[in-house]
Amino acid sequence: MHPKEHYLPAGLGNFKDDVRLRNFICYECQARFSKFEAVFLQNSTEAFFRGILGFKGRSSHEAKNIFVDPTHGLPPLTVKGLHPTIQQELLWEMTSEDQAVPMHQVVFKRNDGSLEHLPIRSGKVVQDLRRFGEEWRSWEIIVCVAGANDKEELQATFGSLLHGMRDTSMESQDHTELNGEMRTQITLPYVQAISKIAFHFVLARFPFTGFESEFDNLKGFIYQGAGQNPARIVDEPLLPQLLPEEARLRQWSHIVSAEFDRANFVSRMQFFAGPRLKPFVWRVDIGKSPSRVLTEMAQGFRFFYYPKPDASGYVGAIEQLKLGPKMYARS
Repeated sequence: MHPKEHYLPAGLGNFKDDVRLRNFICYECQARFSKFEAVFLQNSTEAFFRGILGFKGRSSHEAKNIFVDPTHGLPPLTVKGLHPTIQQELLWEMTSEDQAVPMHQVVFKRNDGSLEHLPIRSGKVVQDLRRFGEEWRSWEIIVCVAGANDKEELQATFGSLLHGMRDTSMESQDHTELNGEMRTQITLPYVQAISKIAFHFVLARFPFTGFESEFDNLKGFIYQGAGQNPARIVDEPLLPQLLPEEARLRQWSHIVSAEFDRANFVSRMQFFAGPRLKPFVWRVDIGKSPSRVLTEMAQGFRFFYYPKPDASGYVGAIEQLKLGPKMYARS
């Protein structure tokens, strides 16, 4: 059994006073779940905010450009916006919370007039073109943003398709505002990761072993992607007792909660709630409560980030949401 497993993925950072799941998860399951977590951390809305805000996980893990590199076969995150100088829609890489640069890319105009953007991965251009079959050979290249090291590879790949292009200055004024859109998919591995976080939070914070039959459907979905999807985005507070005005946070935070009564057992979560963002709420249906003693129970925690990591390497800490007539997070 794995000696200590994070229910909130370690890639979000190490939070002071958090607990671990000790000897709950076998190594085979841990390896399987790590693939789901990789999608959550590298190919999602959460990956976008994690990247631009600079919140990192384990330093031993290899750095990855989420705007260029695929994750377990899934295409990378896409940020598209109109370049203010050349007036063409390009792919952009966010380098911080408020800065972006055009990616190295080839922009095609398809035969129907639509655009196709291809990020340039050095040494892998031909490989990345294979998903288009031979169709791309009839397209027009309208923009090519590349470095000197890419010139030989691009010439060998595209040849005459590059000859008709003219050089255009892409310089723009500093602090130019960019209207762009970030696009990502809600994939099965991502939803499995969301469901896994909810279930492992329950194991860490509620008096259950995980072997109760009431959890079988949820476990089947997490492990195999089988059965009904238990996770969905909802327009509701994290808990019925949560006061929205008190949940507006000055610090970037993740909020994880779960509760059961005689009828339902659900978990609700928000990731990267903060000063300028109130993200959507994920609700995961856990199943019926296995408790034969307690008729209801609720637990909730806020994981908040420090302005910078402390001397011990913690990126933030946690606080328990206060229970009573209402449940709320202090701002």
